[in-house]
Formats: sequence, C-alpha cells, structure tokens
Amino acid sequence: MRSSGSWLSVGLVVCSILASEASAHVVQPFPASFLWGTAIAGFQSEMGVGAPSDPRTDWWVWVRDPANVSSGRVSGQLPESGPGFYDLYARDAMLARKGLANNALRLGIEWSRIFPTSTAGIDTSSGFTPAVLAALDAIADPVAVDHYRAVFVELRRRGLEPMVTLNHFTLPLWLHDPIEVRDAFATVDPLAGAVPPGIVHGGWLDPAIVDEFAKFAAYAGWKFGDLVDLWCTINEPVVILVSGMVNAPGVGGNFPPGIFNFAAVLQALPQLVTAHARAYDALHATDTVDANGDGTPVLAGVVHNMVAFAAANPANPLDVAGAAHADYLFNRVYPTAITTGAFDQNLDGDTDDPGEQRPDLAGRSDFIGVNYYLRATATGLGVSVTPLVPLFDFLPTLSYRTPQNPGGPPCPSTCTDFGWEIYPQGLRQVLTWANTLGVPLFVTENGIADATDTKRAKYLFDHLSTLQQVIQEGAADVRGYFEWSLTDNFEWSSGYYPKFGLYAYDPATGKRFRRPSAKVYRTIARHRGITSNLLRKLGS
Repeated sequence: MRSSGSWLSVGLVVCSILASEASAHVVQPFPASFLWGTAIAGFQSEMGVGAPSDPRTDWWVWVRDPANVSSGRVSGQLPESGPGFYDLYARDAMLARKGLANNALRLGIEWSRIFPTSTAGIDTSSGFTPAVLAALDAIADPVAVDHYRAVFVELRRRGLEPMVTLNHFTLPLWLHDPIEVRDAFATVDPLAGAVPPGIVHGGWLDPAIVDEFAKFAAYAGWKFGDLVDLWCTINEPVVILVSGMVNAPGVGGNFPPGIFNFAAVLQALPQLVTAHARAYDALHATDTVDANGDGTPVLAGVVHNMVAFAAANPANPLDVAGAAHADYLFNRVYPTAITTGAFDQNLDGDTDDPGEQRPDLAGRSDFIGVNYYLRATATGLGVSVTPLVPLFDFLPTLSYRTPQNPGGPPCPSTCTDFGWEIYPQGLRQVLTWANTLGVPLFVTENGIADATDTKRAKYLFDHLSTLQQVIQEGAADVRGYFEWSLTDNFEWSSGYYPKFGLYAYDPATGKRFRRPSAKVYRTIARHRGITSNLLRKLGS
C-alpha cells in the first residue's frame, strides 16, 4: 500500500513541508481548548481482523441480501473485512494521539450489541427510575457493556476526549427488518402512495422507536456517563431519510430500506426529530457524572450533514428557487426543530399548521455537529415532484462521474473518488447559517475519498484554513474538528473502494499505514493552527 508512485510523490511534498515545522510559527491560530479528532462508526470500523461480528443489525442483513447484491444496490463486500477497531482500539487510540496529535475521538456504540433483544417490555412511564435502569441492565449484554467501558477508559488514558454517537445508521433487527419494509413498498406509488399497513419491524417508520431509543440513551448515559461527557444522539437523520427512502437516481444512497416513497419520508421524519429530543432528555436525566470535572456532566447534540447548495444556473430564477428549497429541506428543517421547537412536519415551508410549534423539542441540543463534504447544485423545475412535499421542485446533482458511476455528469471542478465536488468555501456557508441556531458547533465529519492520497493534503489545509477564518471572524462558534476518518472503513452500500482514512490497513493483519497527507493534519493539530510553512506551501 505504501509503495505506489503517487503516495511517494505526495510523501516527498509533505516531507518538504514538514522539514522545518519545528521552528515554524502559527499564523492562523485555533482556540486553545479546541478539540482535534477523527471520526469513526461502529458498523464501519469495528468488524474485521478476527473481531466479533454483529449479525443483529439491519445493515448486516442489508449488505448480504442476494437481491440487493444482484441489483447493485450494495457492493457485495462485507464489513467482516473492516479495520477491526473492536479489538484494535488501543492501537488506534495510540495512533490518534501520537500519530495525529489528536485530543479527541468521535466513535459510536452499537445499539444491537448493547441490546441484542427487544427492550419493548420495559415500562418507562414513571421515568428512568433506578428500577427501570436495573431492568434494562438485566437484558443488556454485559460483555458489550464491559467492552465499551474498556474503550472509553483507554481513550481517556491516552488523553482523548470521547465523543460518542448513539445511532450511526444501524438499527437492531428487532426494530427494523429492511427486507420486510423494502418488499412491502415494492408496488406502492412513490409520489402519492401511502405507507402500506401491516409492517411489523418498520424502524423509523414506527412511532414506537422513539421510546426504545430513549431507553437506549438513558442506559448509555447511566452506564458510561462517568467516562463520557459529549454525546451525539443520531448521525445524519436527513441522510437516513434521503438515502433510505428517496432512492431516485442521483438522490438516494441505497441505504435500508432502499425504497422510493415520499409518504414514508413524511411518516419517518417525526420519529427522527422526536427520538433525538427524548434521547437528549434521557441523557440529561441519567448522565449525572462530570467525567472531565469542568462542571458539565453532559453535552448532547445531533450530528447533521449539511450540503452547500447552489443554483445550477445562477441566472435562472427557477434554479435559484430550487437551490433555496434544497437548502431548506436538507439543511434547515431538522436543526431548527430541535433548537427552536418550530417543526415544519409537512415540509410545506412554514410552521403555521397545527402541531408544528413543539415546546417539547425546543432547546433540545447543547450543540450541533456539522458534517460537511460537498457542494451540490439544484436545477429548478417550477413544479413540485410530488404533492406530498410541495418544496421538492428541483433536481439535485450531488455527485459526479466516477469509474463506479460512469453515467454521472462530468465534475465541474475537482472531485473526490466518490464523485463529490471539493468546495472548501461551502464550509463557511453551512457553518454561518448553523451558527444562527444559537448553540455551539462542532465539525463532526469532514474528509475526502482519495485512494492515491494526492488531494488530501490540500483538502485538509483548505478546509481547516477556512474553518480557522470562520472562528477568528466570529462567524461561527466552532469548538472542534473531527476528520473522517481515522482508518479506511466499510463505506456502507459502496463497500471499500472509497478510501477516506488517514491510515490505510491490511485486512489480513490489521496493520495500519499512515498516509503522507496525515502529517499535514498532525502538524495543524500539534501547533493548534495553520503554520507559516503550511501556508507557504499549500496556500492558494
């Protein structure tokens, strides 16, 4: 992996940049308390290299379903070839601390590992009392609980602040059977058809998931609160909707349940919003131990993917309107609901309808985690695609031509191996708006699929330079940055071809190989800012 010519050439460039870094001075400083980290996810990173698998999630079933594989919905590759973080967490903690000069790590705990069987029989109507927590403890898997405690202890021993995600896409099979849901929608009109009755394991379509997720959050706060102060409830809730339930060409991502149905979107959205709020309440009720001793026992927020939308043709009023509607639906509806309580549940552009002012949602995020990767364009249609979502009057272009997507449009500038347009200015765009929500922000994911490692150094420099300027100018209160990802991993329905890792790995042995561009990130994190040498070599 380390001997390719492209790696060698970029390595020489990076070495020249870093040769005099010890004496370089910082010209774009970050706050002293800033968190520097990488982000990983359980299903993507835990398995592999002999680590125990988890066959009890919807994604385990989804990626090996014969119909999904034969149709190309999924790659056919499996998470068992992953980096094996479950067993190799101590090594990875060392690599994050020493190899990247990080002081934090964002990671997830798998709901299905903690609760492999249903928690539905436990009554929480009286709150999360000691008796309720004891009942949850009785059905939790003690091996998984002990394992995650050991991981958090090791991270803290290494000087890494854990930021823990409760739900990073995967759901326990006892809540969600994606094949059942996919097949139930097979003959339903995607633009106007209703959700079919009789679905038993509906996942986010089922209102019962809200209480079950709150139980999981309460239990996690109780069991791990002495080691964790930073909690992320749900990772990218809008991506769950779009990639799982709007599987139109160029839009969805073949996530479970892999359907195309706007009625499903409208039915699942309230669960995704309310589940976060109830998990927030549960964490604040049960995590009462201040792990850092700074007077803050728990900070809980959501991780929200944001896209820098632009009009396909800025001179076309329909495209301008379409880009504004795309920005509203994808970027604004969800975080507005959980901060202000104004929830545009029917996605019609206002919150004037009955039930859309929700005090039980207001103030339910101590921070917003912003994931930012790309710019997308919107082509306005002048008419809605579906009467169910009046503002969906545009066609988005989210990715461009790659060997895996030869039918995509050509990249308009510079794109990643995933076909995403690189646009550092978009980070300023999304953070500036997110800052209007009135809570602190973290950049919880930002990174590039770049197998040859020829673009990553510049990508990191440009995005971090933009971020530093945003903070310095007071445009956004950003408290930390988590690069995606520590190692290459299983990229969901795309398998292993997208190489996001600062470290590559050998799937047979688990041995990690630091990519040359990782040294750029290490330099910025170690100096807590952009140095003069980096600015001279990588600044445009």
